[in-house]
Amino acid sequence: MLRLLGDGRARTLEEIARATRWPKSSLLRLCRDLTALGLLARDRASRAYSARARIVPLHAGGELSSELDAALDRLVETTSRTAEWYVPSEAGMVIVRRAEPQAAEVRVIARVGFVRAWRGELDAVAALAAAWFRPPERSTAGYWTYLRPGVRGSLPARSAAGKIASARETGFVADEVVNPHGVRRQAGVVIRAGRPVGVLALAEHVGPRGRASDPAVRVALENEIRKLSGAGESAPAGFLVQEKRS
Repeated sequence: MLRLLGDGRARTLEEIARATRWPKSSLLRLCRDLTALGLLARDRASRAYSARARIVPLHAGGELSSELDAALDRLVETTSRTAEWYVPSEAGMVIVRRAEPQAAEVRVIARVGFVRAWRGELDAVAALAAAWFRPPERSTAGYWTYLRPGVRGSLPARSAAGKIASARETGFVADEVVNPHGVRRQAGVVIRAGRPVGVLALAEHVGPRGRASDPAVRVALENEIRKLSGAGESAPAGFLVQEKRS
């Protein structure tokens, strides 16, 4: 059911029955159960069902399940930002875990199941995705970015290539301009046993004008990335090193 409705088009019970060849009585019970779970929504006027979640095949990131929730909670507590965990899928980088401040006045709208496509906006998460989770591409044309708060513009291929190369070298990217919702992200790649497994990101709402990012936020994010990468794992070149002093 979720795969059928995952294309974003709403369907009536009759349309679902024709597509699946299942009895309408069974489908009705299934639709009611999925709606009660919050996985489907039903429009009262058209009586059509639409998906509120999607099934996305995952290729990595499951091995960190026991550690991620604690890392996300610590980031929320120390930074008061929304923490997100992205892993690669067939369609792009998908959020599979997140945590947000309960007292936040403005919520980040990207929820679990949100997919950041492989090609499109080259924000912090997308740049890391292109650098660490996709084979090198001959062309870096077709990417776009926000030129100033909320204003979208094309990104020259050379600029896109430079941003992706920097993401590969440092393992960390921070958005400089906010999106139309007043949100920007900073993110880093988590490397486990020499293999990139996901992207840990912090999303902050800074309003339409934006403000300078707090350096302590990046330090907190990098420390959690280092913990998730495991003891002895070498961090990318651009990561800050927190020296222990006696």
